[in-house]
Amino acid sequence: MKAGTAPVSALRRVPGLKTALVAFVLVVILGSGSAAVANWQQSATATIAITAGAAPIAPAGNGTIVVSPVLAVRPSLLDSTSVRCASVLPQAQLDNAASADIKFTWPAATTTSAYVTTLTFEGNGYSYQRTQTVSAPSAVFTLQRTQASFGIYILRVQPMNGGTGGDPVYRTFKYAQNDSTNCYYANPAGRSPLGTPAITAQPVVRGTTTSTLPLSWTAAPGATSYVITVKSTTSSYGTEFTQGGLSATLTFPQAAADQFGNPAAKDGDKAPYYSDYLLRLQPMNGTTAGDPVYKTIRYYFWNSSVGDN
Repeated sequence: MKAGTAPVSALRRVPGLKTALVAFVLVVILGSGSAAVANWQQSATATIAITAGAAPIAPAGNGTIVVSPVLAVRPSLLDSTSVRCASVLPQAQLDNAASADIKFTWPAATTTSAYVTTLTFEGNGYSYQRTQTVSAPSAVFTLQRTQASFGIYILRVQPMNGGTGGDPVYRTFKYAQNDSTNCYYANPAGRSPLGTPAITAQPVVRGTTTSTLPLSWTAAPGATSYVITVKSTTSSYGTEFTQGGLSATLTFPQAAADQFGNPAAKDGDKAPYYSDYLLRLQPMNGTTAGDPVYKTIRYYFWNSSVGDN
C-alpha cells in the first residue's frame, strides 16, 4: 500500500461518510459564488441542474418567482406623440360635405397582430363611440360635419398579439369645421374600458428557503380576470399567471440565514433573485384587455418594499 493512502473498503465502513461527503461538496459549491442557482428543466423526466450563483427553486407555479419563466410575448410600446390625424379628403373639399372620413395613423408596433382602436366624443349634447380592430397601423372613422359633432374626441389605440394585450396609448383629437389635423396629448387616467384596479401589498413574510409577498387589488369594473406579470430589471427571474380573484401571493427564493440573521453562504445577499422587479397587472374580460397598472417591487435580503413605478 502506498504511503498516504487508506484501503477503500475501510473508508466505506466509516459511519456517515456518504452524508458528510455530500454536505462537503454542497458547501464547496455554495460557497464559491453568490447563492446557488437552480435551473428547472422539464422533459420526459423532470430534473434539477444546480449551478453556482443562486439557491435551488421549485418548478414555476402561480406566483412563484423562477429563473427564465415563460412569459407572453407582448407588443412593443407605442409612442402616443407619433399618432397623426387628418381628413382622407383635402380639407377644402369638405366645406359642403355632410360627413368626413378622419384617418389616424401611428408607427407599427413589433410582435403585433392587430390594433383595437376606439374613438369617443367628450362633451354634452352629442354622443359618439366607435371601436374597430385593424391589422395595419391606421384607422378611419366617419364623423358627421355638424355643429354638435365638432369638438373633442379621445382616441385609444391598443396593440394586440393574438389575445395578449399591450399597453394602450391615448390621443386627443380636436375636430373643427375647418381643421381635421389637430391631435395632441390626452390624459389616460380613468379611460380604461375595464376600469383601473388599485394594488395594495402586505409586508414580505420571510421564510427559510422562500419569502412571500401577499398582494391584493380593487376590482376593475367589467374585468373577469387579471394577468399578473413580474419581471426582474437586472436578471432573468420572474413569473406570469392569470388570477380570477382579487388577490395573489408572490413566492420568491430566499437565501439561507445563520443564527444571527446574516447570509449563511458567502455573498448570499447578492443572489440574482435579489433585485428590483416590475409588477404589471392587466384586467381582462375574454379578449378585451384593459389598461395595465404598474408597481415596483424591491426585493432584497436585508429589506423589501413595494412602490409606484
